[in-house]
Amino acid sequence: MQDEQKRRIPLYVLNNFLKFDRKIYQLFGLKLGRPIPFKGLLYLLVFSIGEVIWLAIPVLGQFIRWIPDGILFLLPITIAWLLTDVGTEGRSPIHFFRSFLFYHVRKLSRKTYVHGRKIPKESTHVFHSHYTYGVKIHHFKPTTYRYKGFVTYK
Repeated sequence: MQDEQKRRIPLYVLNNFLKFDRKIYQLFGLKLGRPIPFKGLLYLLVFSIGEVIWLAIPVLGQFIRWIPDGILFLLPITIAWLLTDVGTEGRSPIHFFRSFLFYHVRKLSRKTYVHGRKIPKESTHVFHSHYTYGVKIHHFKPTTYRYKGFVTYK
């Protein structure tokens, strides 16, 4: 027994190396054109319920009542489709969009962080009022020679 325990080597592996998402191929016997991730249907359900609750609240509902009904119907579908199909790099959509928002805030503030310190962003310098001088281009005219008289031979 002691020899067997000494021979064992601990193996360190990644637990989430392969990740499988559940997909739905049909709803109520109706075959869908392509498999829909279960996560997408949950997003659709959450955003649809949130939109109905928002419309039911008297003061907040006035902000989106001017939007046509067709767009209000398509809005949760579009948001759910974007959240399932956009690659979020293995993070939850909340963490992904939070880092996406912070990235654009840093980009607008023109600061770059290196090792936790702010450093100014590179900028291009343009000089507007500088002196110039002109150089006259000298065109070379070849000299020609003419001889008058007759050529004599000896």
